[in-house]
Amino acid sequence: MQTWPLAIPALLIFAAPLLAETAAEANAAIRRDFVAFDPNYAADFRARAVRVGGLKAALLAQTGGGVENPVANQVLFETGTLLFTTADFKRIDRRADDLAAAIAHPALDHQDATGMWGCGSEQWFLKLDNTFDRLTDEARHRPDGPPRPLPAFLDRVSTPAKLEAWFDAVAESDIPHTGIDHGLEFNLAISDLLRMIVLGEPENYRIDPGLRDAFLRLLKDKYRDPVTGFWGERYRREGELQFRPDISTTFHIVSYLEGRIPDMPRLANTMLSLRTFSDPAGWLSNGHYWNHNNMDVVTVFRYAWPAASPAQRKAMAAEIDRMLAWCLGESLQPDGSFKVLEGDLSQEYAENFGVEFLSRTGFFSPARRFWTDREFPQSEAIRAKIRAFIETHAHTGVSGDNYASALSALMRDRD
Repeated sequence: MQTWPLAIPALLIFAAPLLAETAAEANAAIRRDFVAFDPNYAADFRARAVRVGGLKAALLAQTGGGVENPVANQVLFETGTLLFTTADFKRIDRRADDLAAAIAHPALDHQDATGMWGCGSEQWFLKLDNTFDRLTDEARHRPDGPPRPLPAFLDRVSTPAKLEAWFDAVAESDIPHTGIDHGLEFNLAISDLLRMIVLGEPENYRIDPGLRDAFLRLLKDKYRDPVTGFWGERYRREGELQFRPDISTTFHIVSYLEGRIPDMPRLANTMLSLRTFSDPAGWLSNGHYWNHNNMDVVTVFRYAWPAASPAQRKAMAAEIDRMLAWCLGESLQPDGSFKVLEGDLSQEYAENFGVEFLSRTGFFSPARRFWTDREFPQSEAIRAKIRAFIETHAHTGVSGDNYASALSALMRDRD
């Protein structure tokens, strides 16, 4: 079991309010960065947000009516990504036009010449994310084979030097001069590449051990913030670098490495200090709970639990209890659906993360209930209600993958 050096608890207790204050200011600072790059940024952003919001509503209505349109959903995600991570409004307008066309002409995904999926995306890291998901789905239906060479689409990160150079380029953002925030790119790419290069998922690629070791070294020694124990983007402002903790990036790394990272108590303390602030640093989304972020938090707590102090365990248990009460009392609907919030791409997406949050709290299974010995006698009735909703609506999903994942989570928790 890990233990803290004696000086660390007091240091973090006193640092927590300053860290939380920084988290609260993170989004405002980024908006100021974009305005420094483009003085008309705020007005241009609002105009595009209205249009993209209308197109999202149209796509939700289409897929809710049973029309399968994965390409349009990829275009929507990229358009929204560009809206919040760039000031390139000409490109955002072009992608919004593409989204309108994709809604009008539903289409299925297909591979490009390098073997990547995600034909509705232009950015490599989004194509990589779609490709990982597609390969994972395909791997479920075939036996493991002999190791394969790295595919062409991973050439840009195929050596330790290439890997470090690529991540260096996205681990730091200089928005006032470039108009680009690389935070999401860093998060998604590090998540997919960690699984492909270090964990050998979902394909059995032939990986040079030196590449795998370099990845782990970069993660633990270069890109992790030693003060907070978190991962996240660094922002260059007036010649200085400022670190912004990111719960999603941190969740991905903690989860995929199953908690085998330095300073888990320090990381847990940081996570607790961010509970009242919005993402990307904090737990909340636009000031309220969201099952996606709640799932991230509970997963980190699960891996932090063995090394946590009694005070930390008490605090974590109290927070999980609050999130669970919100999920059951406000997010879960009488018909077994979960309320679709701003960050949810679809009903299917909301359903998956609602189920995953409940599953990871151990609501359906005492064996997973690491934080409490309470019983939840209503869990079976709720499981049946959610399952009925999924089975009734699975044909209306964007692709069926999130509904399938949610159903799998419900079934894996049967004791």
